[in-house]
Amino acid sequence: MKKIIYILAFTHLFIIFLTIIHALDKLSETKVSWIATSINFYCSLNYSVWRYGFFSPDVGRSNEIEIITYSENEKATKYSTLNGFNFFLNNNDLGKRFYGFKTYNAADTLIQDLCARSVATRMINLFPDTKKVRYTIRSIRYPTMQNFRKKEPIQINELYSTEFILE
Repeated sequence: MKKIIYILAFTHLFIIFLTIIHALDKLSETKVSWIATSINFYCSLNYSVWRYGFFSPDVGRSNEIEIITYSENEKATKYSTLNGFNFFLNNNDLGKRFYGFKTYNAADTLIQDLCARSVATRMINLFPDTKKVRYTIRSIRYPTMQNFRKKEPIQINELYSTEFILE
């Protein structure tokens, strides 16, 4: 019985390994439908159908929120969710909630406007010498793994941007 469990565990981990190094990509797109169906079914059972983030054939999209504050002497300070952004977050749970918030509300302009106003208010409360706040949300679309290998660039589109002059 132990031998069977070890063989199944090894097979499972080996298939995950083959998925990560993209050895199954061509096989799952083959014209022999039973092979493709079997591989896709097994990968959906063990969650390797998503192929673990960066190793996925289609990584997907993300969003960035960028806040730039300008002080009285026009000194700019930039806060971005792409570069160690933990300005409003005190713990991991808040970080996860914020990620979900910025991902799902990126298309709602009313929420974006409300958030931008809240950020401007927060910045003036934290830094009384702040005179201008720029709030920007960008959509980031990563290329598929196949196109990444062909050096396709990341597509960045500005979804929303506003600026508050605080006087």
